[in-house]
Amino acid sequence: MLKVIDLSNHQRGMSLDTLKADAFILKATEGTYFIDDTCDTFVQQAKKLNKPYGVYHFLDQNDVIKQADFFLTHIKGYLGEAILVLDYEEYGKQGAQKAKEFLDYVYKQTGVKPLIYMNESDANSDDWLDVVAGDYGLWVAKYSQHTPVVKQWPSYAMWQYTSTPVDTSYFYGDKLAWQQYATPKKTITQQKDAYHTTGTRFEALRTLVIQADESFKKASGMHFSKSTVFDIEQICHTKTTTHACILYNHRKVFVTLHKDYVRKID
Repeated sequence: MLKVIDLSNHQRGMSLDTLKADAFILKATEGTYFIDDTCDTFVQQAKKLNKPYGVYHFLDQNDVIKQADFFLTHIKGYLGEAILVLDYEEYGKQGAQKAKEFLDYVYKQTGVKPLIYMNESDANSDDWLDVVAGDYGLWVAKYSQHTPVVKQWPSYAMWQYTSTPVDTSYFYGDKLAWQQYATPKKTITQQKDAYHTTGTRFEALRTLVIQADESFKKASGMHFSKSTVFDIEQICHTKTTTHACILYNHRKVFVTLHKDYVRKID
């Protein structure tokens, strides 16, 4: 069993080596608009401490597929290392089927089965049987000395038992089990016809988040709005995506070349 602490920008400046934890889960994104700028700092600290980590997306009322895309855009550099989590609570509760759409999309794109986080009441008040059948593990919150009781999952992967002084959970497994949650369960092969592999000038078909590094770990703070036309320096490939290197404001930045996002002009 591992003791897990989850953190976000609310704990900005905290040093992970001061916390008695075996692993960490860190907020990455929320909705389609918020990038937690403390995430990568915490990730790098966790890696330096040689401790497992995960990243999560806080769901809001926006389109769940757009949110999943937004999440994946900002955590590409952590795939294969991090447990992925959908945080399902408060104003983001769209129903079990919408949550499953998010989970299915992330799994399809990455091969990683995300966990879903919710409180004990929500875990028992909706029909989660399709999510359970999809083999998506549960991280359940109940601030009590008494363990949660869930009626639809046969078991749960984690129990968040307190928020004092920080959110803390038990993970019911060892580091190897953690890595199994983080490792793709199927091999994702790039669909060549889904990306532009040639071209020098493109038009954005929707708002694009511009990445500050080639591993897609950090956003640059810039966006290309829909219909923006841009020239590229070169095309780059990874195991899961094809993207363009752009010289913009005297710096190199990166943007996806997925055909759903950009149209080739030249």
